[in-house]
Amino acid sequence: MDASNPSEPSRSSGEANPRPTASIAWAGGALVLTAVVGALAKVFGVLIAPGMRGIASQRSMELTEGLSATLSYTFAALLIALICGGSFELARVQRIGVGSRSGVVAISGLVVALASPAVMHRLHTMAALALALVASVLAMIATASTLRVAHTRAVGALLALLAIAGLLRPIAWELTALAGERASLGLYHAGRTVATLTIAIQAFATLLAAAWLGTRSRWRGRMLANGAIVVAFAITYLAAHDSGDTPSTVEAVLRGSLSQTSGLPVPYALTSIAAFLVPASILLAIVALVQRAQPLAVLAAIALALLSHGAFDVPLQALAIAAASQWAMLAMVDDRSLWAARVQQREQETVPARAPTTQA
Repeated sequence: MDASNPSEPSRSSGEANPRPTASIAWAGGALVLTAVVGALAKVFGVLIAPGMRGIASQRSMELTEGLSATLSYTFAALLIALICGGSFELARVQRIGVGSRSGVVAISGLVVALASPAVMHRLHTMAALALALVASVLAMIATASTLRVAHTRAVGALLALLAIAGLLRPIAWELTALAGERASLGLYHAGRTVATLTIAIQAFATLLAAAWLGTRSRWRGRMLANGAIVVAFAITYLAAHDSGDTPSTVEAVLRGSLSQTSGLPVPYALTSIAAFLVPASILLAIVALVQRAQPLAVLAAIALALLSHGAFDVPLQALAIAAASQWAMLAMVDDRSLWAARVQQREQETVPARAPTTQA
């Protein structure tokens, strides 16, 4: 077999190598649990809690915000644990370049260090900008490795798009802030242009994830991915629909939550798409977790990348992209999970093909 191909098990006849590949099967349950908790944290923290202010009762608000905070802290703890475990595994893997491994491990530690103060207080503007920059560089390094292998190529492309969006978002933010300080209309329009480009790249990344999931299988892949898009569209429609009458509680909550998603500066003509991408990314992350015939590390990396949403100035989402980058690289050289997934996929493809012969 070709030792230069990371998807093939490496064999050496001259010297013993006790750890030629990574074996990350032990982390499958932790990866799925982290992604599930992250999806729930975003549902309550992004889709529900912000829109309940001024609409729901005080007790309901306190319960929802308490649940949202609990899920967010749990998500952060799980992400940090995954990053620590991923750093340990990357340090042991010999089939990834030393430069890539050491860079990802070092930058992951920096991401954790920059994001940790957010547990106690809101990050300073410069700290948030530094966090976004560092997380984007980390995702780019992981992209350079994962794009070389077939079964992690989709994850690599997704990481690349989100890394670009993660870099453009703070640029748009800073251009707008500078426009306010200098009273410059040109800088303000430049900031809106960059914000529009950021939303377009996020939309393309979400579309790529939906297309990849849709090709995994007919039911778990295509049907669920299409269903996620339809449900996300319905949520966005309920939030944006104005019938002239008093909106229902659900419509008011969704409208209040999704109206805060585009951020500043407001993009040109893509505000509704920015709102649509929030539920779409959450639902597609859940769809990724229920797939079969794919290594769990790949599916979890896609789910965590979608939950990061290309907004790395948010500490939780920076931690999510760091974990996704690490475990995507580990999935690249995890032969055991890869071949087990391929065997399962082969079995699923051959069973329907034999059914007509059996009936005949």
